[in-house]
Amino acid sequence: MRRALLALCLAAGVAVATGCGGTPTSSRDDRTLAAFAPYLTRALTPAATRDTFGAPDEQTGSGLRIYKYRIDAGRTLWLAFPGDAPITYARLEAKDGTLSDIVLR
Repeated sequence: MRRALLALCLAAGVAVATGCGGTPTSSRDDRTLAAFAPYLTRALTPAATRDTFGAPDEQTGSGLRIYKYRIDAGRTLWLAFPGDAPITYARLEAKDGTLSDIVLR
C-alpha cells in the first residue's frame, strides 16, 4: 500500500513539475521566449505562471514578486507580480546582463 501511495505521489510531482501540459521546465535549452510568449498577457498571475511553466529557477524581489526563468541562449525571463495579482512587467535579460522590456498583450 505504501509503495502504491509513493508511486502515486511521485507521478503527481512529475505532472506538477512539467506544468500539467504546459511547457516543460526540465531543460533550459528547451525553454524559449517563443514558448512563453502566448502566455505573456496582462491577466497572467503567479499561480497561472507556476501552473503553466513550473517553479521559477529563481524568485526575488522586494515589494514585487519576481520570477526568473532561465531560457535559451543564456537569457533569463523576468516576470514581476505585485503579490498574487496579475503581472506588472516582463523583461528579458540577455546573456550580457542587459534588460529589455517585453510588451504584454
